[in-house]
Amino acid sequence: MDSRQNKLAFVTGVSSGIGEALVNTLLEKNYSVVGLGRKSSITHPNFSFYQIDLSDTSRLENFTFDAYDANEIVLVNNAGIIGDIAPVGDLKSNSIKEIITTNVIALQILCNKFIHQFLTKTPHLHIVNISSGAGKRPIDAWATYCSSKAAVDLFSQTIQEEMKARNSQNFFIHAVAPGIVDTNMQVQIRAASPDKFLASQRFHDIKNNNELSSPVSVAQRLFELIKNPAKNENCIISLSDIKC
Repeated sequence: MDSRQNKLAFVTGVSSGIGEALVNTLLEKNYSVVGLGRKSSITHPNFSFYQIDLSDTSRLENFTFDAYDANEIVLVNNAGIIGDIAPVGDLKSNSIKEIITTNVIALQILCNKFIHQFLTKTPHLHIVNISSGAGKRPIDAWATYCSSKAAVDLFSQTIQEEMKARNSQNFFIHAVAPGIVDTNMQVQIRAASPDKFLASQRFHDIKNNNELSSPVSVAQRLFELIKNPAKNENCIISLSDIKC
């Protein structure tokens, strides 16, 4: 990839679902894209892939954003896991650790590195953190996931306040709840034991009633946010509230 690009995006979790769909959307809109994650099947001359397990903090600490020179650079923290679906008391310690590391620690490290690398060098910077409605209310058997997404929201809001206080005119940040999307996470949710996940039937009903959003439609809506960040002043936003 040419080190000098007009529009560049970094996207985590690109193997499937929202991440893969968003990469394809951005490529169609003439962005160069760098994917980060465990795997990817995307092939495109303007796409490059950095293989990394975001739950491996030692590798993440050594990761650096290359010194790309672009007019617009976007970071989309899409990667996330739900882990064990069970009430507190039945959770595996490793699952708790992996959820918090992937959903919170990795995201915060990447945001920190991204801002450090590009804030004073790039005319237009934008961070989009994929959050969840689960970060705004308790959901049975999702305690760690809910708390991780609440952390994403507050971390994003704090960055926004820091940037405002320092009068950073070239920077935007949003934490977006995409709704209930037809992804592998939903497959995992429906596979959870109803004895441990009391809301199980609701998610089966959503699938059976064809009420899941498609990753492609979500990606298209996210692109509208990326294209028009200044029209969306609220840091915490739902997909349906994005102003085009």
